[in-house]
Amino acid sequence: MEIHEVPIEQLRHADYNPRQIKEQDFAHLKQSLEKYGFVEPLVVNQAPGRENVIVGGNQRFEAAKALGHKVVPFYFVAIPDLEAEKELNVRLNKNLGEWDWDGLSSYF
Repeated sequence: MEIHEVPIEQLRHADYNPRQIKEQDFAHLKQSLEKYGFVEPLVVNQAPGRENVIVGGNQRFEAAKALGHKVVPFYFVAIPDLEAEKELNVRLNKNLGEWDWDGLSSYF
């Protein structure tokens, strides 16, 4: 996959995005972007009629805007079907493993 960059004002949220973020989590996300940068690019649709819709990374997009970023990195996907786009949106947020809480404790 090729990573692209685009002026932030050209991207738009998926109006169906079910994700929410609490204020404290948003602050942590901004801190992470400041410290590490964009290590996980956004996923943006380029299918006709769905151009520049953010399928994955809506919260990172908002954090980047809040931090004054002018461009953001992203991958293109071409998903013309809205239902398939919605499914990918959910899968990008849900297809995650669970924490090993005992193992995680050694990080802090």
